[in-house]
Amino acid sequence: MASTTLVNTADAAELRLVHFLGDHDATSPFVISCESAITQTNSAALLTTIVNHQPAFDRLISDDEGIGAFSLLASLLDRVHDAAQAQEIMKGLVGAVEAANANGNGNIEESSSSVTVKSKIDMLCALYNLRAGSEKCWILARIFNLAAFSGDEASILTLLPGRKSTLGQLLEGTNLERLLMEFDTDGSNVKEEDQRALYSVATKVVEKVAQVCKEKDMENEAATAESAKQRFLLKILSTYSSTVSYN
Repeated sequence: MASTTLVNTADAAELRLVHFLGDHDATSPFVISCESAITQTNSAALLTTIVNHQPAFDRLISDDEGIGAFSLLASLLDRVHDAAQAQEIMKGLVGAVEAANANGNGNIEESSSSVTVKSKIDMLCALYNLRAGSEKCWILARIFNLAAFSGDEASILTLLPGRKSTLGQLLEGTNLERLLMEFDTDGSNVKEEDQRALYSVATKVVEKVAQVCKEKDMENEAATAESAKQRFLLKILSTYSSTVSYN
């Protein structure tokens, strides 16, 4: 996945981020609550406040600096020491990005445009790069879902195996399986149910790709996607192999 790295050593980085997300309204309840969490060095409270303020994510999606700002926001998860709480906040971040509307105007056509979908995917990729193991597995599934079911045809076709795109290449051959093996190398011990969930999403995604290809009379590409679907169905079955006993 394409990595987005933000290096910011300024002490006031979080404050600047908050004012950016709050549209520079220093008197808003949102900004005041965030500043209080920063003063108390309570990263969990800061992130929770931001996650629950959807306009902040609408602003991120609409701004050229949104990816960098989101990367800083995602990096704050490392300061949440309760693992269960950090995971809950992480999932909240993903949900808020998925729900964001370009320009905050609620326009469905605008929010499903190629530019907006790409911005959302880039943000989730930034978060993906900062997490490990089963969380990477879950985030990648959300990225696949977003690309396939956003309503944007161009984004759907980036998932076509064999295309020169990062997501399409992950769905080609055994690349996704190898990626899951890499997740395990960091000691995260990705569970079979996590793998199964990702393969299940991959199956639905390539099925959607095949459908779109058929509608566009791209028969060869549709056949490639159908073949990938069968491969992922077999991978789902393989995740049950160690739990099935034969009498």
